[in-house]
This record gives sequence, structure tokens and C-alpha cells, in this order.
Amino acid sequence: MSLKLIFSANADQSDIQLCEDYWAYGHNGRYVEHIETLCRQYSVDYHILFGVLAECQAYLDDVHCEYCGRPYQLDVPADIPYIRKQSSWFCDLCCQIRRPKLGRF
Repeated sequence: MSLKLIFSANADQSDIQLCEDYWAYGHNGRYVEHIETLCRQYSVDYHILFGVLAECQAYLDDVHCEYCGRPYQLDVPADIPYIRKQSSWFCDLCCQIRRPKLGRF
């Protein structure tokens, strides 16, 4: 899998490790358990966990917008298998800009 993580300048090493552990989710259908495990492991509440996760953006380097080439930005790791099964993908910006001209949306 080609997952690229981009961290804000405010992220410290513990934030980076937490984000890496979050995105290492194994797609076994137990996303909520994964979140609970991370909260226990890092001794944080859910709101703190998601605040830290907001300091990181994850992209799939091998799934790109068919129009502009932008990599797919993930919201949650549980989305990865679904996105990879798609035969094509257009980013939101291209869908908004190109909708009337493409006729495919």
C-alpha cells in the first residue's frame, strides 16, 4: 500500500507516532476497537486522539483523480479497501468544476 502521511508543523514525535499507529489499522472491520486501543495505549480521550489526528493528512499515492491527478485524501483508514476497489475516482474539486462539461457525473 502506498500511504503518504503529511504532518503539520505543530506535530511532535509522539503525535507522529500516534498518527502512524492510527493509519496502520489492519482493515479487519474493527475500527472502533482500533480507536479504543489507541486511546488506552496513549492514555488519551477520544477528543484528544482526534485532535492529534487532525494534525496529519493521509493520501493514497496509488489512487489519483482521473482528471487532475491529485492523490486520494483519506478520512479514515477503514476507507482504504473501498477506495481501492473503485475503477475510477474524481476529486471533489474536479467534480464541481467539470461537472457540466464531462457529463459523466
